[in-house]
Parts: sequence; C-alpha cells; structure tokens
Amino acid sequence: MTRANQDARPGPESPNDRNSRLFRTATLVCAIVVGWLAFRPVSGADSGLPWDKANHALAFAALTVLAGRGWPGLRRSLLVLIMLSAGVGVELVQGLPQVGRDADVWDVVADGVGIAIGLALLALTARRRVAVRE
Repeated sequence: MTRANQDARPGPESPNDRNSRLFRTATLVCAIVVGWLAFRPVSGADSGLPWDKANHALAFAALTVLAGRGWPGLRRSLLVLIMLSAGVGVELVQGLPQVGRDADVWDVVADGVGIAIGLALLALTARRRVAVRE
C-alpha cells in the first residue's frame, strides 16, 4: 500500500459525522413523506392537522431542523433559499392541472413561517450544545 492510499483511507468515524449522516437520512425520508403528502390526490378526509397551513409550517420546520443538523456547515441564508425554493416548487407542481391540486401563495407563506420556526429551533439547540460543552 502506498503512502497516498494510506492517507486516502478514512479514519474512525467521529460522532459528528454519524450525526450528520443520520440527520441527512432523516431529511431525505422527511422530504419524501412531505412530497407524497403534497402530491397525492386529495381525499374527503384529509390527514394531518385540522388547518392546512399548520401542516405546511410543521413540515417545513421539521425539514429545516433536519437539514440544518445534517449539513451544519451550510450557511443559514442558503438553507432558507433551498427551503423556500422547495415550497414554491411544491406549489408550482400542485398548480398543474394533471396533479388535481390547487396552488396557494398562502401555503408558501406558511412554509416560510415553518422555516423561521426551524431556524429558531436550530439556534436554540446550538446554544444548548455550546452550554453543555462548557
């Protein structure tokens, strides 16, 4: 084995790497579930919270927290841009006649509220992690 190959071998995985990988996987799973809920045909008995906007806020708060923990080096402004783009993308797809759903600008506003809640939770947990280390 050459010196270059020895240097290329990954060392022991740190707990932070494992946590990031876990949160990235959880982000992907959550995004798939949110996508399925967003694009499935609407039934008479809709699941989730009684108010559709609360569903949006909850979904995007969860996605923001999971993504923020999965990619801790990602600038918060870029995280917000990605999340808002996803929210707008969902509404654009829902507005297509083939999907059979309705696009609603207020859903994007609710997504933004959820993103803000997610960012606040990330900031809160970051402070708690720092306080625990000290």
